[in-house]
Order: sequence, then C-alpha cells, then structure tokens
Amino acid sequence: MEGMELKPQFDELQKIFDRCIKHAYGVLRERLAMKTAGLDPEQMQEMERQEYNRIADKLAELYLHHSVLSALRFCYSEPAFLWEGGFFETLHAGEKKKYLAFSVPSFDYSRYERDNTAYDTELPYFSAVVNIVVRERYAAYLRQREISISESSQKSASIAAPPIAETENPFDSILTDEQIAYLAVAVNDVKMFNVSLSADELKAIFACKPEAIVRSNNNRLVAFFFSGLSSRGLITPNWQSIIANHKLFLSKDTSRDKYINQSDLSTATNYIRDVGVEGKYATLEKYLMQVKRL
Repeated sequence: MEGMELKPQFDELQKIFDRCIKHAYGVLRERLAMKTAGLDPEQMQEMERQEYNRIADKLAELYLHHSVLSALRFCYSEPAFLWEGGFFETLHAGEKKKYLAFSVPSFDYSRYERDNTAYDTELPYFSAVVNIVVRERYAAYLRQREISISESSQKSASIAAPPIAETENPFDSILTDEQIAYLAVAVNDVKMFNVSLSADELKAIFACKPEAIVRSNNNRLVAFFFSGLSSRGLITPNWQSIIANHKLFLSKDTSRDKYINQSDLSTATNYIRDVGVEGKYATLEKYLMQVKRL
C-alpha cells in the first residue's frame, strides 16, 4: 500500500486520535476554568502562567523520552497531523506495519479510558502522541490567553493608544516573496476580501503600507488566516493589534466605513478556536499547511 492507498486507513486512525485528544484537551480546559473561578484578573493571570510552565515542563519531558515524535511540535495544530505531519515517516518498518494492519473498528474507547497506554503495543506511541498534541494545543491556548489579557490591559490603561513606531516589518514577517504570492492565491480562493489581491498588494499589507484599504468579506476568515500564520511562527503573535492600529482592513459592514478593530479580531479568534475546520476554513488550512514547505 502506497500513496493515496494509505490515506483511508489514516483518515480512520485520525478519528480515533481526534476523539481521545478532544476529550483530554477539554478536561484540561475545564480544570483550568474551575481553578481560576472567582480569582481576580491578576491572580488568574499568575495561575495561568504557572499552568503554562507546568505544561511546558511536561512537553519537554515527553520529547526527551520520545525523540521520534519531535516533528509533532510543528504540526500539532493541523487537522490531519497523522497524515500531513510526517509522523508515519519517522517510524521504523515494524511500527509502520502495525499502523497499516490495525483494525480501526476494534478500538475500544472504554479500554483506552481505563488505561491510556492500552494500545501502545498495537499502535506504537499512541498515548505519547495524544499527550503531546493535547499539551501543545493547550500551551498554545494559554499563550493566546496571555497575549489577549496583556493587550486588553494595555488598551484599558490609556484612553488613546500611543502611535506605533514606524518599522520596516511591523508583522515581524519571515515570509518570502514566493510564500506571499502563494498566500495571495489563498486569500483570493476563499474570497476573503471584497477584491482580489495581487502578490504585491498582499506584500504591502504585511508592510502595513497598502495602496488601498480592502474590505473584509468575513472577519473570521481574516482571523483564521493571520492566526494560522502566527501559530506557525511566520508572523508576530501580536497580529491583532498590528491590524487594528494600522487600520489595515474595513469591516464587512458596508453601511459605514468601519475599520476592523482589536475587539472584532478577538471575537473572531475566539470563535474560530472551537470551529470545525470545514468549508472555506478547510481550504485556507490546506494553503497554510503548505506555505512553510515553500
């Protein structure tokens, strides 16, 4: 079995991983909410920092004991990380055969819940993969929480934000011209804005020097796009404030010329965090997964 002949098996295996990951991730989020309930903002922020440090230590330990899984740190956010992330290629021949021979319908969730290492022999590293992906996604959630709280505090500290210093690269972008051209195809494919963008026009936006202000057709797609670039280390985590302070885009509301602000982007980001990757989001995700490989 090679190429696309393998994909149906991996699609079904991905569903097993996803179910286990979703449950464990939800437990971590719920536990954090319970621990921080009733705390003031400063106490909550400190507890979340401690939680992040704890998770970072656990991840370091997992990677130390399972170096074969190190590629997961770069693909944990991808919906099809099992197929797209190179995990399978890191296994030796005997381990690969076990994944290909595994009977997906035989997976018993109650057996796994009793012992999360129960399938590690039949599916090598199963519990470690689940633990790593859960904690990587949870750490990313905590990082985004830290950024959002920090930006909110800065905004409330003054009536008017000070001017942003002019720089040549406000987004701290490491995108090449080839990658920007590819991303221009992506935003046009999903009709993110009211007009199509050329590679040069998108490059000017990343430089915060657009020749004309375009209007968003979907603020959530805008958030998904920039959040995806940020999570892959291609632009700054502070992309929301960069867009808002430079007034880069007009909001979808055509009844008035309103620029997309940080509150709009924060709301959109909170929505996409739990949205299923389908439709235009799935299309855009495919482009984002490919861009680092250019």
